[in-house]
Amino acid sequence: MAIIVGAQLLFWGAYALIVAGLRPVGTLEEYRLPVARALLASEPGKIGGYALGLSGPAVLRIPGWQPVVLYPAQASLLSRAETTVGNEWSLTCLTSPCPKAAIAYAGSFDRLSEAAARERFQRFDMVWLVVATELMMGAALLVLLPVNRFSRLQCVTGLLLILVGIDAWLTTFGVENLPYAWFPLLRYGTEYLMLTVAALAVNAFADWRSREAWATCGCFIVTFAILLVMMIAGADFATIVPWFDAIALTLLLGYGVVTLLRMGRTAPGPAIRVLAILLVALASIGFDLFLLPPPTGFALQASVLAPPLTMLGILFEIGLQGHRLNQEAEGERSDLERQVLEQDASLLRSSQLLRHQERVIAIDAERQRLLRDMHDGVGGVLTHMLLDVRGNRLNSLEIEQGLQSAVDDLRNMASAIDAGNEPIDEALALFRERMAGRLARSGITLDYRCTLPIPAPSLDVRRLLSLYRLLQEGISNSVRHAAATTIELAVKPGEDGTILVMLSDDGMGFEPESASGAAGEGRGLANMRRRADQMGGRIEIESVPGRGTQLILTIPIIAATTRKA
Repeated sequence: MAIIVGAQLLFWGAYALIVAGLRPVGTLEEYRLPVARALLASEPGKIGGYALGLSGPAVLRIPGWQPVVLYPAQASLLSRAETTVGNEWSLTCLTSPCPKAAIAYAGSFDRLSEAAARERFQRFDMVWLVVATELMMGAALLVLLPVNRFSRLQCVTGLLLILVGIDAWLTTFGVENLPYAWFPLLRYGTEYLMLTVAALAVNAFADWRSREAWATCGCFIVTFAILLVMMIAGADFATIVPWFDAIALTLLLGYGVVTLLRMGRTAPGPAIRVLAILLVALASIGFDLFLLPPPTGFALQASVLAPPLTMLGILFEIGLQGHRLNQEAEGERSDLERQVLEQDASLLRSSQLLRHQERVIAIDAERQRLLRDMHDGVGGVLTHMLLDVRGNRLNSLEIEQGLQSAVDDLRNMASAIDAGNEPIDEALALFRERMAGRLARSGITLDYRCTLPIPAPSLDVRRLLSLYRLLQEGISNSVRHAAATTIELAVKPGEDGTILVMLSDDGMGFEPESASGAAGEGRGLANMRRRADQMGGRIEIESVPGRGTQLILTIPIIAATTRKA
């Protein structure tokens, strides 16, 4: 109720201020024809003629005065005639019959010019103001569509404002500026299209329903088709347009009432604001029809102000809806940000859990690998020694050699763990330092030479341990069987992304073909071939009796790196 009363007070207060500024101080009753004829002779100054309510040019004839052409909302000067013809005055419209409400005046040109200016402002200037206002507001709504995320209500309302401006121009100025046979179809087609868009605006405001929108568009298509058929047949629109107007306005009013009732249950606030706007428009029309019927002098009709003020109310309502949409968007964005943060936290927890599981799996795999290496290496040596000692099959020297072999394997494992994933040249340099002292006590020199490019490729722990064991086996064979005095370990690049590791001695040598399948081959050369297979490489043995032995190990570094990646 407060919103409705406030809207009415705002409208009628503005209307009172405008009317107070437009209402003339006096009246023109003394200049009204035929009463004014008796005063024309005594009227000082310039004499003029004026007709209120003209729709087109008209000829005013007053006995004793020259006939003069009068135009709507415009006063014209009168000049005396030399002869007087007749005793009656007349007003003859040139383009169409004169309106019944047309009133002719004659008297002071200045007073009549002021009255004509007020009529021009009321009938034409205010219409131009309404047209310009509607077109500018409609264009502004369409231009600002991205601001409200292409709101359907804003789009339809913008089109409605533009059509209201066009309809006002066609109704007021169209007959004079568009004197064509098809003008009635254009005028009434625009009018019914405006009413159709008004119904669509109501539909968009009350939560868009596609069926109602299609039904509204269907009604317009049927109406326009009937008008087109009548235009082609040459029928007079005056017989059917009043019925169409009554039906269209009744349907629009009924649809608006039903929509307001529906909105009152779901959105009472917007429904009350729209009701206030509609009551302002209805009150202004009722005021003009019942309380201020024509002729009304020069007071501005209230219904003339209704369209711009109503549209300002609609724009206010759209602004409120836009604000509400922005608040909802902010709320949704906050919820989305909260969900994203929660999802990020969940992903972080999952990532941490996954990394923990990967570490656990890696640690377990490393533990299993170490267990297998210890079982295959140290564990195997010690187990065989234990069985041989229990059977009194070993002497003290053999026990010492077995224990030394177990200690060497433990050292190989420790060195492989320390040097894993380090450049192979540094890993082999550490291996040479560890073995050089032990060989020196036996009178054997161990030389090391590396020609790999810097930085040198690296091996993982498992492959490096296999390499250490292979080299350990080869050095042990040279010490036990070859009676060598010098052992050389060399590393150089091979072909196709491989490296060559070469272990050679100056011992007595042997025949590789005859050694294959021998009793000791299973624990010597066969072990080295197995180690080479574990690294994905191959080993070649070159030896000549009396000229030493050379082991050539080819390791595919690039293939191994690719498999690791």
